[in-house]
Amino acid sequence: MKQRKTRAESFFGIHCDFHAKPSKGDTIGTDLKEEDIREICRTLKPDFIQIDCKGHPGWASYPTKLGNAMPHFVGDPLALWRRVTREEGVALYMHYSGVYDIKYCNEHPEACTMKPDGTLDEGTTRLDSKYVDELLIPQLCELAEVYDIDGVWIDGECWRVSPDYHPETLEKFEKKTDIDLGGRAPVTPEDPYFYEYMAYHRELFLAYMRHYVDTLHERFPKLQICSNWAFSDYMPEAVSVNVDYLSGDLDPKHSYHSARYAGRALAQQNFAWDLMSWNFRITIGDRNACISKHKTQIMQEAAAVIALGGAYQNYVMQNNDGSPQMHELRNLADLGEFVRARKDYCFRGKAVHQAALLLSNYDRIRQCTTRIYTRAGYKRVMGMTALLCDIGQSLEIISEHTLLKGTDAYKMIVVPELSYGLEKEVIDALLTYAKEGGALMLTGKRTCEVFAENGAPFTPSPLPEYFAPGEKAYDNGGDTGHDTSAALKHRNYVFTEDNKYYGALFSPTSPAAENATVLAEVAHTVTEKMQPLAITLPYGKGSITAIGFDIGSQYLEGAQYLHRSLIKNAADRLYTPLCRVERALGLVEIVCLEKDGKLMLQLVNGNGRHTDPTSVSEDFIPPVVDVKLSIALPRAPKKLVLQPAGRELAFTYENGRAYFEVDRVNIHDIVEVVE
Repeated sequence: MKQRKTRAESFFGIHCDFHAKPSKGDTIGTDLKEEDIREICRTLKPDFIQIDCKGHPGWASYPTKLGNAMPHFVGDPLALWRRVTREEGVALYMHYSGVYDIKYCNEHPEACTMKPDGTLDEGTTRLDSKYVDELLIPQLCELAEVYDIDGVWIDGECWRVSPDYHPETLEKFEKKTDIDLGGRAPVTPEDPYFYEYMAYHRELFLAYMRHYVDTLHERFPKLQICSNWAFSDYMPEAVSVNVDYLSGDLDPKHSYHSARYAGRALAQQNFAWDLMSWNFRITIGDRNACISKHKTQIMQEAAAVIALGGAYQNYVMQNNDGSPQMHELRNLADLGEFVRARKDYCFRGKAVHQAALLLSNYDRIRQCTTRIYTRAGYKRVMGMTALLCDIGQSLEIISEHTLLKGTDAYKMIVVPELSYGLEKEVIDALLTYAKEGGALMLTGKRTCEVFAENGAPFTPSPLPEYFAPGEKAYDNGGDTGHDTSAALKHRNYVFTEDNKYYGALFSPTSPAAENATVLAEVAHTVTEKMQPLAITLPYGKGSITAIGFDIGSQYLEGAQYLHRSLIKNAADRLYTPLCRVERALGLVEIVCLEKDGKLMLQLVNGNGRHTDPTSVSEDFIPPVVDVKLSIALPRAPKKLVLQPAGRELAFTYENGRAYFEVDRVNIHDIVEVVE
C-alpha cells in the first residue's frame, strides 16, 4: 500500500464539494466512476483530495447511520473514493459543515441560535447545544472508523457563529460573569456589556472547538482536524485549540489580494497551513454566474500562497450526484506541474524578518457587531498589504500575540488604519520599539490620532469632510453638451509629494511637528495653501512616520501610482531592505524566505486586474520585465540560481550587495542564493 502524506507534509490538494440536499433530486453516486478518481490521482498528483460529506444544508452525501443521509444512493460513493485514494497513496479529507447545519436546526429549533428579535438564525447551531455531541462528534467518528478518512476540513465555523439570545444563554452569561443585565439584552455596541457578551461567545466557540477536537483525537489520534478560517485573519489570535492544520478558502472575486493578505496572517502562526482558491467566479457584475477562471489566473493565486511557504489547494465543484467535474479537473494538469516545480524552493520556508504589518485583533473584534468573528474593516489591512507588496517590500503580517513576543527583529513596523484603537500595552510596545531604534510607520487618520493621544510627538489636525451638496461630479462651466447628472457626496482633497504631480484622497488629517520632515502635502485644491499630509521625525534612536489618510483602503478601492510612490519614498527613508528592487517594469512582489538554511527570494508577478469588477476571467497577465534587484550579503555569493529553471544569473558584488537582473517574471520565479 502506498504511503499517504500527512497534512503537514502535503503541498498541493484538490477540494470538491456540492452541499447535497434532496431538492436537487439527485441519486448520489449515479455517475461516479472509479477510473475518474484514479485519473485525478495519477494526472494531477495531489497530495490530498477533499470531498463533500455534509454541506451547509445538513444532508450527508454518504450512506451514514446517523439519520441525515440523502434519500438515494448508488452503492457507497465514499467507500469508492476511499478505496481508490488509498490504493493511489492520496490522503482523503472530508468537507463537513460544522456550526452551520440547516437540517439539524430545522428539526431541533431549540438548538438553533436565536436573534435578538426572537427569530432563529437559520442553520446556525448554538455552541453549547446538544448538536456537537448528538451529531457532529458521532458522525466524524463514523467517518474515521468506517471509512478510515485522513482528516476533516470543517466548514461553516468561525465565520458563521453569532451571539445567541435565548433566555437561558443570557442567564448563563450572567452567572458566568456575575454581570446583571437588568433584563436588557446586549444587542448593539451602545448597550451595556455588549463587548463582554461577544467575548463570552468567543470563549464558547473555543470551548466548542476544544471539545470536539480533543474528543476525536482521543479516539482517533491520527485524524487530522481543521476548522476553516480558525486562527486566521478572521480571528487573528493565538492558536489555542489542538487543531492539526490551519486553512481557509479565498474570496472568489478578489482571490489574489485575499491570498497575499490571508496567507501572511496564517504564516505568523508557525503552523502547517494552506489556502484554497476557487477555480471559478460566481458573479459577473451584479449578476450571479458561474464561470471558470483561466489557468493563468489560478497559477498567480497559487503563487501568492506558496511564495509565503504555505500549501495550496484548488476548489472544483462536484456534480449534484457527487461525481467529480472531470472537464474542469483535467484543465488543472498544468497547475499541478506549476506548483510541484516550485515546492523545493518554498514549501514550509520561513520569512526573513523585514517589514511587519499589524493586524490588530483588538481593533477587529470591536468592529464585529452581528457575528462574533467577521472581516469587518479587512480592506484597511488588505489594501496596505497590497500596497506594500506592490512596492517590493518583503512583508509579514503580525497580530498582538506575535508582536508582544518581541519587535527587535523587524526593520520596519507599519500600523495601518485603525477603526477603534489599540490596547495601551501594544501602543507602548510600538513607541518603545521606535524609541530604541526601530522604524514605525503609522497610516490612517484614526491611527495618527490614537498614537498622538498616547504620546507620539506630533499633532494631527483633522481636515473636515469636504461636502458638496447639490453639485455635479464634473463642473462643465454650463456646457450642457456634456451631461453629468451624478451628484457629489463630497469632494476629494488633493495631495502631492513634489508640487508637480497630484493625487486624490478623502478624509485626511494633517500631522505636524517642529522637527519633522514633510514627505507629502494636502489641500482642497492645487491652488490652495498646502498642509502636511505625511511626515517623518526622529524619536529616540529611531523614527516615526505618520501618513494622515487611509491610504491602504483607498489603494484597494482605487489604486493610484502616487500611493505607491509615497509609501516607497517613506519606506526608503526608514531602512534598506535585504532585497531591494532597483528597477522593474511592472509590479514585482518580493518575499525573502529562508528554507533549508538558504535564502530563497520569491519573485511574484503582481500585475493584473485583481480588483476590477469588470474582469471576470483573463488568459493573459502582463509579465514583469527588465527587473534589477540587489541583495545585502556579508560576502559575494558562490552563485545565484533562477529556479525552477535552474539558470545561473550573472551578478556584481559591490559594497555588501549583490546586483543582478532577471529579464522577465511571468508568474513566479525564485532566486536561490548559494553562499
